[in-house]
Amino acid sequence: MTPEKKQEYTARITSANRTGIIVITYELALGYFQDARQAASGSDKEGCRTELKRASKCIEQLLAALNYDYVISLNLMRIYNYILECIRQASYSTDMNHLDEPEKILGRLKASFEEVAKTDTSGPMMSGADEVYDGLTYNAKGRTNLNTMKRR
Repeated sequence: MTPEKKQEYTARITSANRTGIIVITYELALGYFQDARQAASGSDKEGCRTELKRASKCIEQLLAALNYDYVISLNLMRIYNYILECIRQASYSTDMNHLDEPEKILGRLKASFEEVAKTDTSGPMMSGADEVYDGLTYNAKGRTNLNTMKRR
């Protein structure tokens, strides 16, 4: 993941509500799948496994976030465990075909949670975090810096 992408995700995470965090986690997992595929196509087995380990961490976070007061959580738990097993198989064999079905499933779940996020009116999960606002500055080396302002 590029530093710019990391910065973008960081900014989104600090202002996201509960459902938004879930959507971002799906995006991260899917991004790590793509990075793993790219590493595998370049015969970088270690890089592939590293990206798959990162994707696993995302799925583990989704598992940890489940609220078992809702029946759907049991179904999601089974799906996440299936995805983790597919990731393990892909990591062991470096055969990225094991990620085809999990990638489709995560894409559909992400789309579903994006719809739910439209109705989620809860506030940001991270209170007291810096808020990123539009505005770039250029330092002496010609690089851009994001300006931040404390939330009020």
